[in-house]
Amino acid sequence: MQQRGGKLNIEEAFNIIYQVLDALIYAHHADIPNIKQADGSIKQGQSLVHRDIKPANIFLVKSQGKNIVKLADYGLSKVFDLAGLSGRTMTGNKAGTPLFMCRQQVLNFKYVQPEVDIWATAATLYYMLTGYFPRDLNNKDPFLAILQDSPVSIRQRNVNIPDVLANIIDLALQDNPELHFKEAETFKQALINNL
Repeated sequence: MQQRGGKLNIEEAFNIIYQVLDALIYAHHADIPNIKQADGSIKQGQSLVHRDIKPANIFLVKSQGKNIVKLADYGLSKVFDLAGLSGRTMTGNKAGTPLFMCRQQVLNFKYVQPEVDIWATAATLYYMLTGYFPRDLNNKDPFLAILQDSPVSIRQRNVNIPDVLANIIDLALQDNPELHFKEAETFKQALINNL
């Protein structure tokens, strides 16, 4: 992205984001074996929330002449059907990358659902298409900006984004009072239907 003035064209960005969403579809429905609980017991979990989707965690690998996306850094991930039962994440902890976090993740990191990954993916797409983060920080603490400020409409950053796509991305970045897209499949289909 840096070699191209800080942003990608729509086709390149969407190729990457579709693959990120495919990875999230898999992770959000995966069976996770052997999760150690606070009481020492072992349980199987369902569904993994990444909690730190951002451009720096998206790697491109060439395979047979195509870019293949690899989603990295699962260090903050959590099995969401067992959220709060492991005793390992404390509510109120600041974790993740604030420039790609929604309000819900700041307010209740311990119990976040897959929808926070969808928001972060939309924020990543926004960044890829504009070279800007969704929120203006205006020299304030990034966590305070998340709680106080709404994302800037993508067309204010890049007027070349078609209206229909801008509307989908803006909708995906609404996080007050709740997130619009709850599943990666739904967000991906909305993008496909409007490209």
